[in-house]
Amino acid sequence: MQKKMEAPYLLRCAACGTAYPDDGMRAVCDNEHGPALLRTQYAQVKFEVDDGALGIWRYASWLPVRRNAVRSRAQTGVFRSMRLARALGLDDLWIAFNGYWPERGAHLRTGTFKDLESCAVVARYAGENRMLVAASAGNTAAALASACAENGIPVTIVVPEFALSSIMIDGEADCVQFVSLTGDATYDDAIACARALCEHEDFLYEGGVFNVARRDGIGTTVYAALEAIGALPEYFVQAIGSGAGAIAAHEAATRLIADGRFGSTYPRLVLVQNHPATLVVDAWRAQSTTIPAASLAGHRDRARTIAAPVLSTGNPPYAVAGGLRDVLTESSGDVVSVDNAAVRAAQQLFLECEGAEIESAAGAALAGLKRAVDERAIDRDASILLHVTGGGRGRMRRDEPAVTPSRVLRVQASIERGAIEDLRMQVKSAVC
Repeated sequence: MQKKMEAPYLLRCAACGTAYPDDGMRAVCDNEHGPALLRTQYAQVKFEVDDGALGIWRYASWLPVRRNAVRSRAQTGVFRSMRLARALGLDDLWIAFNGYWPERGAHLRTGTFKDLESCAVVARYAGENRMLVAASAGNTAAALASACAENGIPVTIVVPEFALSSIMIDGEADCVQFVSLTGDATYDDAIACARALCEHEDFLYEGGVFNVARRDGIGTTVYAALEAIGALPEYFVQAIGSGAGAIAAHEAATRLIADGRFGSTYPRLVLVQNHPATLVVDAWRAQSTTIPAASLAGHRDRARTIAAPVLSTGNPPYAVAGGLRDVLTESSGDVVSVDNAAVRAAQQLFLECEGAEIESAAGAALAGLKRAVDERAIDRDASILLHVTGGGRGRMRRDEPAVTPSRVLRVQASIERGAIEDLRMQVKSAVC
């Protein structure tokens, strides 16, 4: 195990303001109130860049680092678009590319922004002898598996069976175990199984959007963009599943505004969902404080039909204090939806204009940008940052061969409570 460090930050509750020192595991506030995110409050107020560091460690003073020697080359490529901008009729379009595109400075080994999350999660983790447990629909699984393998952290990653074939990892390690939920299991089933495993003290749930490390890792995308653009963009466009990336972008902008050198206006969040899996769109349009029950009914079936399945989460943190509703309100943002045909057309448009393949979720973001521009919801002469959350994986697999996981335990999606203990024993026997 690497040496743990004293954390130069506090965790502050978005609902009641209570501050906690970070033990590397805390995900929620202890006080009695509705669900709320914790946010990191760093001792370092001014934005500082470590020019001698690589990847996201350039921004280490605004990362929840509690472990030395966490290795990662994860780096966002940010550039100003010319051809795609012309195709959309835009004057000032910037692209934050989190994928594999070495010529643009982007080198994320899973080809997605989940690498930014995973190395920050590992840097924060201080679970002693507890096994880390996470749920994923694919991208997080590959990223976290690689990060934990490199740093010797025991981890169990629960995935629905449909996602397993798309997970590509550099290699396998004894400390990493996959659990595949068979049949028609969904991402939400994986979350439920992961949480059930963690009802025993030997296991620690990674936390998803409630893990500050996930959000602060993604937030480095905004810092990289600031370095390239020289200012905060007027609009920030991204497709959302859980919405962690959008919340992270807003939190990063909050820190930059508090610095005092980068203005006082938040980038307006323009968030995109893939129709018909539109829980956040439905709630926002209805001006609801929660996800409407009518939207939740049948969501599982609708989620199976979308082109970008990673955007299909059935429990986005919309009503949570500090969550999607709050950041959309504070940034004067909006949410739009696009259908599968628009997603695929946007992927092709990006390939034709910029010369790189992008994932379906990134295609949804581009399609949402196009729709917002066409409907005049975004000014054509505004400064716009399009977050491409994944791309270049086909090329990456040619340049850097990877394998699908073979250390897999397969269990039924409807695993009974009594069988969870057996699963715990299997996992501990396989990893420990």
